Amino acid sequence: NFSVISHNGASGVYPGCTDLAYKQAVDDGADYIDCPVQVTKDGTLVCLNSADLTLSTTAATSSFNSRFSVIPDIQSDRGIFTFNLTWQEIQKSLKPDISNPQLKYQLLRNPLYKNAGNFMTFTDFLAFAKDKAISGVLIGIENAAFLAEHLGFSVIDAVLKALDNAGYNNQTRLEVIIQSRDSSVLMKMRQKTNYKLVYMIDEFIRDASPSSMKDIAGFAHSVAIHKESIYPKSAGFIVAKTEIAAKFKSANISVFGYLFANEFTSQPWDFYSDATMEIKEYVQQAGVDGIITDFPRTAVAYRRNSCLNLGHKTPRYMLLVEPAALLAILPPQAMPPALPPMPTLTVADLVEPPLPPASLNMPSSLGATVSPAPVTPNGEPFYSVSLHVSLLLTMASFLLIQCGAGWVLR
Repeated sequence: NFSVISHNGASGVYPGCTDLAYKQAVDDGADYIDCPVQVTKDGTLVCLNSADLTLSTTAATSSFNSRFSVIPDIQSDRGIFTFNLTWQEIQKSLKPDISNPQLKYQLLRNPLYKNAGNFMTFTDFLAFAKDKAISGVLIGIENAAFLAEHLGFSVIDAVLKALDNAGYNNQTRLEVIIQSRDSSVLMKMRQKTNYKLVYMIDEFIRDASPSSMKDIAGFAHSVAIHKESIYPKSAGFIVAKTEIAAKFKSANISVFGYLFANEFTSQPWDFYSDATMEIKEYVQQAGVDGIITDFPRTAVAYRRNSCLNLGHKTPRYMLLVEPAALLAILPPQAMPPALPPMPTLTVADLVEPPLPPASLNMPSSLGATVSPAPVTPNGEPFYSVSLHVSLLLTMASFLLIQCGAGWVLR
């Protein structure tokens, strides 16, 4: 028995965090639908995968491309951030953009739905979820320290107020789960609410020290860990199975695995590059309590699988896989590269300063900290000029190669 948790709704089918993606996730049987909360310039809470609009919308090719900025506290790359645009600007001028995590293999998700659906505010999301046949909602909170320190905005208080206004504090039918990568956020939430709390560990780890697990148990009920922390892989081959999931569960901390998808290039060869086989291994062999997935329907279909609990009559293709067994039959020249050692989670990895004081009001001016990137006289960001130069140099190199080849042939 395990929970199926959507990742930005059914984001493998439609652009993530849109009305269509959430409706699809519910129709597909997800137990929990999720909203990663971001904040706009006018203080509106919206459901979007990232504060950087270029990652899930058409912002990079929009009229707002002069608003690129670099904010190291959030990410090292340039971005166009939600708090630099109003909700109306996002809603009226941008379109959702479907994610393509396997683009390096030239695998695109359905181009028919590339820009389908509408963005949703957090309030709209809560209203949508309230009467659906689901177990609850999972709400992601990130960048709380940045928003409090630089914008004076308390995203935690804003989320709690929205939940209260939507009536989630006066009901018991839908469970509310708060997820964050920041221990400071979960500690604050633990002081203010009785919601279930999930600590997301966003780095690969092979183990966790007993003291770190004890600390996590003090501010979270569950952890979300990357699936490769459980089954590390190299060049598509499983190289080991860690005991990290079992250790957390022995400390009375439930475990959610992320991120699962249907594309065959996302599953190891050991699991036959099959999405259903992969889920089976994580549920039956690793013992995860929940699956966070772009495709809730696949996980729900596995849960209904008639091949479960058949004992010695289980078909061979549904038997558990011995971790790293394929390595034993590979010739030396075909062995995958050795992985660098994955770290052990320690207490030092969890320690964060308390969140700065903040309010529910967004400042009228966002200040130099989040100011747009410099632009050229024609209105394009400087990165575009560099791109143009790179393209010209590439074309010139190509022509030189062709000319050289032609000279040799002659």
